[in-house]
Amino acid sequence: MEKDTFLLHQFDTIREEIKAVKARSFWIVALGLFGVPALTFLAEFSEKFVSLLVPYVVLVTIILFVAEQSALMRCGRYIRQVIEPNIKSIVGWEEWLESRNELRLMDRHFFACFVIVFFVYYFMTIGVAMQTLWGKMAQSASDQYWVYGAMATYAIGAVWAVMTLLHHWRSATGTSDED
Repeated sequence: MEKDTFLLHQFDTIREEIKAVKARSFWIVALGLFGVPALTFLAEFSEKFVSLLVPYVVLVTIILFVAEQSALMRCGRYIRQVIEPNIKSIVGWEEWLESRNELRLMDRHFFACFVIVFFVYYFMTIGVAMQTLWGKMAQSASDQYWVYGAMATYAIGAVWAVMTLLHHWRSATGTSDED
């Protein structure tokens, strides 16, 4: 296979992957936006500690979103660093985007908005879960261990989320190494 044919094949394959990532990202955002409130509402009517699981659903949602966003930028980075340098005398899409900060600004704003919504949902679902636990604890003193366990795991989840988001901020919002 010739180099140009291989590069074209790589480019087409990566563009298809980017389309798939964008579609999955849309559904993850939709799940988070509508699914978490619906699940929180349904958990209110459960007999057991189902509401304790809702904050974990929010954590899984952010994991999925960050993974998809990183995959998207990894595809863009490959196009920018491997494919585009082999095409002389043409400014490629990724190089053009990275040459103007304002063009990546929307990516940063979208990612930041998702992070803000994530933390609002995360802390709201923790509040609902803890309120449910306090109500259950009034019925049985043995449920106090659930409160301590839930508080510890939610705190670990919050620290993990902050650290992960700080670590992945650059790789999830641009394709340039200088970002």
